[in-house]
Amino acid sequence: MSQNDRGHDRESVARRLAAVERAVSGEEPLERTDRLDELEVRIDELEAAVQALRGYVGSVRAVNEDVERRADRALRTAEAIERNVAPTETVDAASGPASETDAETEGTDGARRSTPLDRLKARL
Repeated sequence: MSQNDRGHDRESVARRLAAVERAVSGEEPLERTDRLDELEVRIDELEAAVQALRGYVGSVRAVNEDVERRADRALRTAEAIERNVAPTETVDAASGPASETDAETEGTDGARRSTPLDRLKARL
């Protein structure tokens, strides 16, 4: 056996012996310990980011619900105003508009103009 082969065998035996000692003692190599520490820090950062996102999404939901409530309230108010302001009479084709309000909702070409409530409903 050459001197080079003996050195290689000793290195191999030393590596194997170190692996056996680690397995028996239960110690982890420093590389694994460092890597585990890095992963734990990363997991903590990811958990914090998830919590921040959950808070943001909760805020967006709350704003959306508030906007929806306000839109519903505005629509109910507009409908109530239209009921109270709109005439109860109908338009007779032979006699024309039955009231001044009906005349205001008709354009010059006889077509019905949209009311504020119609425009609000179209946006919703």
